[in-house]
Amino acid sequence: MCVVFASTPGRLYQFVGRIQSPDLTPSRLYINAQAAATALREGYLPGLYAPVFAAYAQNLSGSKCVEFPGSYGYSDLKLFQKNDEEVPSQFAWMTASGIYFGRLDTTRLLDPVLASSTTDPTATVRISLTSQVKLIPYPTMAGESVGLPLNICLTEFHVIIAFADRVKAVNLLDERAVFSRSTLDALAGAQTGAICRDAASGLLWLHSCKTLCQLTLDHEDTRIWKIHLERDEFNDARKYCKTAEQLDQINCREAEFCFARGDYIRSAELFAETSTPFEEVALRFSQTSVLTSGKGDVEGAPVATGIALTEDYGVDGEHRKFEKEEPEEKENSSTPDAAMPLGLNLQLLTPSIPLKVFLRAKLKLIEKTSDERQAAIVALWLIELLLGEIGVYEDRCGKPCVPLARQEELSSVRGEFRQLITSSVIEKILPNCKDLIYKLLLNHGNHTDLVFFAKNIGDHDRLIDHYMSRGAHTEAVFVFTTHPSCAQKLYQYSAQLASSEPRMLVDALIRAGRRLCPCRLLPSVLLLPSDEAIRYLEFVVDQLQCQEQAIHHQLILLYSGSASPSNDVRLLGYLKRNTSPSLCEVFAGAFDGLNESDNMPQALSSAYSTLEPALPYDPGFAIRTSMENGCLRSTIFLLQSLGLFKQAVEEALSKNDVALAKEVVNSDMIGIDTQRVLWLRIARHVITDKSNPQEATALLQESALLGLEDVFPLFPDFVTIDEFREIICASLDTYNSQIEQLKSEMRVTAESSNEIRTQLNNLKSHFELIPENARCSHCLYALALRTFYVFPCGHFFHTDCLMNLVRPHLAPSDAARLAALYARSETDGSVVQKFRSHFDELVAADCVLCGRIAVESVTRLYFADAQTYEAERKLWLSS
Repeated sequence: MCVVFASTPGRLYQFVGRIQSPDLTPSRLYINAQAAATALREGYLPGLYAPVFAAYAQNLSGSKCVEFPGSYGYSDLKLFQKNDEEVPSQFAWMTASGIYFGRLDTTRLLDPVLASSTTDPTATVRISLTSQVKLIPYPTMAGESVGLPLNICLTEFHVIIAFADRVKAVNLLDERAVFSRSTLDALAGAQTGAICRDAASGLLWLHSCKTLCQLTLDHEDTRIWKIHLERDEFNDARKYCKTAEQLDQINCREAEFCFARGDYIRSAELFAETSTPFEEVALRFSQTSVLTSGKGDVEGAPVATGIALTEDYGVDGEHRKFEKEEPEEKENSSTPDAAMPLGLNLQLLTPSIPLKVFLRAKLKLIEKTSDERQAAIVALWLIELLLGEIGVYEDRCGKPCVPLARQEELSSVRGEFRQLITSSVIEKILPNCKDLIYKLLLNHGNHTDLVFFAKNIGDHDRLIDHYMSRGAHTEAVFVFTTHPSCAQKLYQYSAQLASSEPRMLVDALIRAGRRLCPCRLLPSVLLLPSDEAIRYLEFVVDQLQCQEQAIHHQLILLYSGSASPSNDVRLLGYLKRNTSPSLCEVFAGAFDGLNESDNMPQALSSAYSTLEPALPYDPGFAIRTSMENGCLRSTIFLLQSLGLFKQAVEEALSKNDVALAKEVVNSDMIGIDTQRVLWLRIARHVITDKSNPQEATALLQESALLGLEDVFPLFPDFVTIDEFREIICASLDTYNSQIEQLKSEMRVTAESSNEIRTQLNNLKSHFELIPENARCSHCLYALALRTFYVFPCGHFFHTDCLMNLVRPHLAPSDAARLAALYARSETDGSVVQKFRSHFDELVAADCVLCGRIAVESVTRLYFADAQTYEAERKLWLSS
């Protein structure tokens, strides 16, 4: 598409058309001079732009033409195109009436109707690109002569008018003259010829017949933002403002403009970006609300619009109908609307909505300045507003048959609140404002969002407090279980949870592990069911290896007092795991001389008090508890562990449990003499108390320590010997076997004695052959020079050499005794024989090089200490 602007002294034309029509001969045919001359002679040269004017040639009245009365006999048409645009955007035409200025709307060339009318050449006749046109009068200033304009130059915001002796500039927006200056000096006294603009560089040039000068245009858009602002064109004003103060004025002006029109939300957003005092804006919005109207039940019914309120009040959102009380008046109404009921759907836009928009926008700006105090004030106020709004919606949703829209509104406001409390600005002020936020949530009764807030910031202690205050024990225990770091709170609430959620409480206690002191939890453990209490105490004892006596005593008490038939088995297992095997030796001396009539628990407690804490429980308490609750096996085990075997047998027999008494007697920790005594006590119980000869007979067969002679005195006089015939015969056979065995052993012993006696006699005549050049194995001197010792292994030693080799391996007392005897033997001859016997016993009993001493010295170091080693090392290195 192509647009041609043409001007005459009194008219301005617009021509729109296509220049690449397939019906035209390509323009390159007329580049050849001969072809062009022929075409001119024959009169058929159409030209490149001929298609543009063809439509107007057929319809002369269809061309777009602007005409002004009067004329200078000349005119000037200028277009302005920005460097970043493809086509011009403004035009200015100098006429006798003034400067005709307007915008060029090239988007009209993209009209789908125009693009599809390829066969209708007159379709472009209806197109006009000019818009927002106006006539700017020529400026006149005081003291200046009136002259005719010669030509004009168009810039983005001004039109420069050249007169014969001066140039003037007029603002295109407000039509004010902003510049007027004489050109006589710049052009050396000559009159102005014309003014033009370099489209590429944007420079303005002024020339006469002989002179050329440049007209500098600086800060052309200085006042543009203010002009747009005065016209309430705020977006354009922001586009051309230069400083923060100018932008602040624009925002203030637009905020006031929106506030006056009732657009409070947009006004709040703008006020937040201005320097207007915060309290002033907040006060304005806190006293303002908007009542918007909806469509009533009856179409065409009058509705209320634009009602401004200064106080908060509630309006029910349901449709209400107001009808005339008297039917006669309804019939006589002159207008149709008066005869119809008034249907209103009133919805209150609460004062908090524009105020919270303002606070939210203000909070974003404050966040960038890192002013935590101001951010805290604004954030808390915004939280208060949102909580109030949530409360209103919750009250409305609490009614029956609530519309889905109300629930969605509640969800939206709640989402807005949660987005705020999870934002970065709340995270920054949280250390100082956390308690205030909790207080606001509690004051509004908003428990749902309090839980969300506590979970979001990880304040599980406060979350537990909240759950417990509302009786939500299950939720509280779940927090304990999933967050063991809150274990300290269990000291405070375990007593309440023990009765309501015992199993979950024990799970939480076990998960907390070593974070808790089991002793401090004992009062709560007492409130638990026995199974759960045992489960926790077993964990403490087995997993945490707790040695607190109170814990073990409580577990023993629960084991022994349990209604389960396996309580004795569980208690016995606990005692076996937590009782030291050496306990019997520790308590053996404490119970020497203890009689049957003595108070057993008191004696145990007295003995335990004198003993260091080698047990996690008091044996006296354990025995007393086991006895009181009938845990016989546990009692017997404890007595055995303490070495009280006699008392253990007595306790088993008191409960008529002979088999258990036999188990005690067969223990490996009891000596033979004690076992015999205990077997006699069992036999006395079986014979005297039970009067059962058959069982007594079986008892003799079980125990090898009891004989018939031991149990005979226990039987009554009227018992016949027939009942013991087999036992007597077996006993006599046993005695015969024992006699024969003794005889065999005596015979073997006599033979061994004779053999030893023969060997001793042979040793008296034993001798060794020594070579004549034999030397001492230690000093390597001739052996015959001094007294010496000969060993069967072939080593020879001088007496003094042997003594020096053996002395370091002797005990200090033996070494001292040997040295004393050796010194006396050199001065007193009578001591020599005694010295030899002791020397043979201590030194010459075995060869020092290959005997016992040599074997034991394998693990000894070559040097006694590090200093000796270093001295020997330096000696070898120096040599």
